[in-house]
Amino acid sequence: MKKFKAIVLGAGYRGRAYAEYAAINPDKLEIVGVADPVQAETIPAPKYWNDWRDCLNDRPDADIVIISTPDDLHYEPAMAALDAGYHLLLEKPISPTEAESREIIAKALRKKKLVFIGHVLRYSPSFARIKALIDSGEMGEVVSISHQESAGYFKVAHSYVRGIFNNSQKSSPVILAKCSHDFDLFAWWLAGKKCLKVTSFGSLSHFVPENRPQGAAERCSQCPNAIEKLCLWSAKKMYLESTDLHYLFADSTRPAMQKVVAESRFGRCVYCCDNDVPDHQAVLMEFEGGVTVSHMMTGFTNRNMRTTRISCTKGEIFFDGSELHVNIFSGDSAKADVPEELRGGNYSRHGGGDLNLVAAMLRVLESGDEKQICDINRASLQSHVISFAAERSRLAGGVTVHIDD
Repeated sequence: MKKFKAIVLGAGYRGRAYAEYAAINPDKLEIVGVADPVQAETIPAPKYWNDWRDCLNDRPDADIVIISTPDDLHYEPAMAALDAGYHLLLEKPISPTEAESREIIAKALRKKKLVFIGHVLRYSPSFARIKALIDSGEMGEVVSISHQESAGYFKVAHSYVRGIFNNSQKSSPVILAKCSHDFDLFAWWLAGKKCLKVTSFGSLSHFVPENRPQGAAERCSQCPNAIEKLCLWSAKKMYLESTDLHYLFADSTRPAMQKVVAESRFGRCVYCCDNDVPDHQAVLMEFEGGVTVSHMMTGFTNRNMRTTRISCTKGEIFFDGSELHVNIFSGDSAKADVPEELRGGNYSRHGGGDLNLVAAMLRVLESGDEKQICDINRASLQSHVISFAAERSRLAGGVTVHIDD
């Protein structure tokens, strides 16, 4: 297999996750440069830049640009990288706006360059087996899908209340930033069936100033002990007493996490943030053939997980967040299995999807199949179109939004 070279724009959690593939498979991928204004050197590379513009202006000898900058900084580097002749591994979402998302994909099609979106759930063995089961015909036709994304109270507080995804004007709507993964699964499982219409409801119900306890400080480190100790959302509990979120930080040593709590945005009271995204949102979709899909995103769960129930004419599929359960009404055993390339397993997040996705992209580039590249580019838009339609519906009070293309 050809050895590919990549540069990374944005050395945050997602950039580090994708770059890890090169550390494990140096014969297949090499990171030749990293651009990040703060922590570029957290990813080993021979050259670093503070600004992505300087990096692309230097035209590094590479095949792929991995774009893992904040959501609102996807469009410019993506367009510039395509103009420079690179393929893209672009962290989702493509862009916070539908117009920019369409522009990026349109340019990729013109340039005949691959834009591989970070839809890592496709490369998780459990979700990939669901795809295999549906495609095999063993289950009959899909009738309905009921899916819940349990975002986890701690993860919602981190990313969507205190974190950089907490404000739709500065980042992306949560239904795009968090749930385009899920909409990508639906479109993938129902390949050949277009989503026709969407309706959505949701709101910011809990993380609002009026729910701030009387006497609570604006920062957890300054909050009276009696109040802080009772608070589920205490930053001291989340970052100092627990390590569950440490993987999101390049430096998770005790002194570094103490500084996070004392000085960073992650140490703010959850009731004193500039957040405006919903903490729960429901979406109902109708696909061609009358297939209905319901999706619930909620931040009020103990675990960060996804559960799925798929009803088919010959059986049902249930994923409980850990195990996949398949029941065929005739009593037969299901034969379709996980695709061979995903059976080995790895330790990366999203059920191994992070590293599997990079491997899948390299296989596509190795094949050089221009039709496959174009098909992937076009398919990547589907989840985003559904997300944008869902947000339009929510903001309009749940009106039905018809998807024309």
